[in-house]
Amino acid sequence: MKEIKPEHYVDTIIYSVDMIIKNLKNELKQKVDKLGLGITGEQFVVLDTIFCNENMYQQKLSDILMKDKSNTTRILKVLMKKDLITRTAGNVNNRLVYMLNITDKGKTLVKTNMPKIKKFIADIFQNITDEEIDILHSMSKKFQSDLESSKVN
Repeated sequence: MKEIKPEHYVDTIIYSVDMIIKNLKNELKQKVDKLGLGITGEQFVVLDTIFCNENMYQQKLSDILMKDKSNTTRILKVLMKKDLITRTAGNVNNRLVYMLNITDKGKTLVKTNMPKIKKFIADIFQNITDEEIDILHSMSKKFQSDLESSKVN
């Protein structure tokens, strides 16, 4: 077993990663909100996730975005009201689910604004090399794999 060197939670990698993620999400949310899309940054993330994933349904969406069902439902209602997505009855593993589909209006919103959002992300990481980002991705996968295998034990 590896010795845990930090003596306090705020000195651990868990705390560091948590702070980075919270700060990144907040920064991106603020930048997306400034675009004046008519939806929030959080709603745009949901819309983009539906755009990128066929056969999406609410539980799958909640799992991907790590959001609870009630929060996901609230966001989906807003997106439906704005005619950016639709829900249709479907079947997954012999269970009734509502399939989420992005409308043409929603697709246009994502396609039009994704280049601006990519620019925001590039600006945030301007002092990090491509190699460092690749290392971070690799380490993230290792952390996730270790976390998944530790759940089994």
